[in-house]
Amino acid sequence: MSASHAFSGNLPSAAELAAAPVPWTRTPAGAAGADPGARVLFHAQILRRNFTGFPFWVSCTPEICARLAERARIHAHGRGFETAVTLAHCAPENLGVLRERMLLPERPSSFPGKRDFKMLFTREAGHGMAEHALLGETEHWTRIRTEGGAPAETPTDFLNAEEPELFQGEPVFSRSPAWGLLTSDPAFAGNGLQCEAGVHLPGLTAARKIPQIRQAMAAMGLELRPLLLRDPGAAEAGYYRLLTRGGMDLSSEDLHRRFAGKLKTLLDAETGAWERWNARDSNLLEDRMHRALRLLQEARRMEFAEMLFLTSFARAGVYKGIFTHSLLPKLETLRIQGQPAHLAATTPVEESTLPEPEATESENARRALRGRTVLAGV
Repeated sequence: MSASHAFSGNLPSAAELAAAPVPWTRTPAGAAGADPGARVLFHAQILRRNFTGFPFWVSCTPEICARLAERARIHAHGRGFETAVTLAHCAPENLGVLRERMLLPERPSSFPGKRDFKMLFTREAGHGMAEHALLGETEHWTRIRTEGGAPAETPTDFLNAEEPELFQGEPVFSRSPAWGLLTSDPAFAGNGLQCEAGVHLPGLTAARKIPQIRQAMAAMGLELRPLLLRDPGAAEAGYYRLLTRGGMDLSSEDLHRRFAGKLKTLLDAETGAWERWNARDSNLLEDRMHRALRLLQEARRMEFAEMLFLTSFARAGVYKGIFTHSLLPKLETLRIQGQPAHLAATTPVEESTLPEPEATESENARRALRGRTVLAGV
């Protein structure tokens, strides 16, 4: 039996995917009150590799792409992935949910003639998917693990999950004695690692310091960009993504430590901006926090951008100590499940009439937060 026959080739329906738990939502340890770690929604480690003996994906012919797909299946099977799905065979509604759950990139790479060969490998069929891999997303093999909260300063074993092995007498992945791992995107050559984190920066956003912070991060080889690029409102609500962009001269362990340190610096700057804002407008902010949570629980209509704005103030209520830190994973789940593809997948169609998006958005918020006791000390 070949490795390709050992896989499940089917994903759950879009509705099942959308209703599955969001794998990185958890209550971060010690995240109550002013702990800067409460501002981190998730962090991810991304390993980028290219199989030995093949050209880069951008230069592959359809015949070579087909060979790479079989090579990736063999490798994925050896790494314990249970499901292999050809993305061209997925329904558009499934792709939308996968993209909103960050199992697919928000803006995928696109090379003529190669779309039919791109694949997704997962460990669990829709219920979690905290670790997955992709074939053909710029590089041959991209393996990703996403977890809740801030990354630990000590590197995890995942960084060594693709350590050199032999396949038919040759190294599995392309390496150069001088440059290390070879990638078509030079930003990831050397160690093949990218680190990223989703962060909530309401203080710096309100102080209009984001442009300065973005420039400072770029000077250190990091990119700060809005958490969502397809849908409006993320940056205005203070939601951002911090990513590494380069580090050829660093080992993967050193790059991880550097990223964790720079993230801490960013969070310290946010905490300072938040404390100054709170000292200046404490009563006004507290009122907005209570109103935001109440609107999330009771509003009849709500646009996605408005939902992001309200969850931003509700999260800030945790930082201020008004609400308990158990509210954070509920708000993050709401942020994910309130996106357009999730709403379309979980909203029933009755008599061929779809509810208005604003109505389904508010119903989703009420369902997530209904009956929750979130006041600190209650």
